[in-house]
Amino acid sequence: MKKNYFFALILLIISCGLKSQFTITPITSNSIVTGYLEGLGVTITNMSITAAPSALASYSVQSALLFGNGIVMSTGKVNNSINSTNTFTFPGTTNTVSSIMSNDNGYVGDADLTSIAGANTYDACIIEFDCISNTTSLLFDFAFASEEYPLYVNGVNDVFAIFVTGPNPSGGNYLNENFAVIPGTNTAISINTVNNGNHNLGPCMNCSYYINNSGDTDTGYNGYTVDLLGLVDVIPGQQYHLKIAIADALDKVYDSAIFLKAYSFRSTIATDVKSQSNANNILIYPLPASDKIYIKYAKPEALHIELFSIDGKKIEVTLFDTVTPYIDVESLDSGIYFLHLSSANETMVKKIMVK
Repeated sequence: MKKNYFFALILLIISCGLKSQFTITPITSNSIVTGYLEGLGVTITNMSITAAPSALASYSVQSALLFGNGIVMSTGKVNNSINSTNTFTFPGTTNTVSSIMSNDNGYVGDADLTSIAGANTYDACIIEFDCISNTTSLLFDFAFASEEYPLYVNGVNDVFAIFVTGPNPSGGNYLNENFAVIPGTNTAISINTVNNGNHNLGPCMNCSYYINNSGDTDTGYNGYTVDLLGLVDVIPGQQYHLKIAIADALDKVYDSAIFLKAYSFRSTIATDVKSQSNANNILIYPLPASDKIYIKYAKPEALHIELFSIDGKKIEVTLFDTVTPYIDVESLDSGIYFLHLSSANETMVKKIMVK
């Protein structure tokens, strides 16, 4: 039986008079998306994108409501994801935003999303890739936003999903199973399942996960979900196919979007994670470090080393050898980092401190 684990990351909302600073930049290659999404303990390959050029971008935002940076996918034009005080860098555009976000990209829909929506879909924006986790978990952070809030609650609404295909540790296989669901349920996240009623007048429908943004404080969307953390049970070292998709449903107007946090596709982070390993095989010193971290490995085989920041950003990749048996950390900010070390027969994650 499939296990779905979703946890709402309830944010501390700070009231202030300033609007957020939201910047978006066009995607010019598939590798940019891979670089934004690939985090600690996960390898992403075979990235493909099916979308209008104006429907996909990287973003950066300073906000009490949205996480800092990542990838945004839209059924319309992502330059309208921001409010009028913010900036974007799309060629041939000007820094103006429509108060009503409604764009027809002229793209077709998606059959998988149509089956969820129960209506024809249009303007699909799709990212697909293969993914391997080095632990029994695959995690990712996301949020859903829409201009259809709050007027079109309880109607036919735009649809999105995070489909996973691959071996299920409990037996059998996931086959395009949607992991974008209400926490603790198998109910797909949508405008109809997360809201505070039509016109925000109630009744509440999972509204602890809903943020009313009718004043366009953070984005141009009228409402969006809190940041959600998804967790998929996986088999370490096995390949999984992910399809992240969003589309207009029933008509081609009123835009919706998915926000995917940077480096958030990752395996479970732990202080020390060992697989078929003897701790005496490896020595990492000095800790904490200020300039170089030395690695002493007792076995003759090659050791692949990846260095990650605490938020899952991959900083450095190197192949351990006896000529340069260290990692230079002098240029890094003080704080906690993670070393992911792997060889042909063992894998481990070590937490390190840079001072």
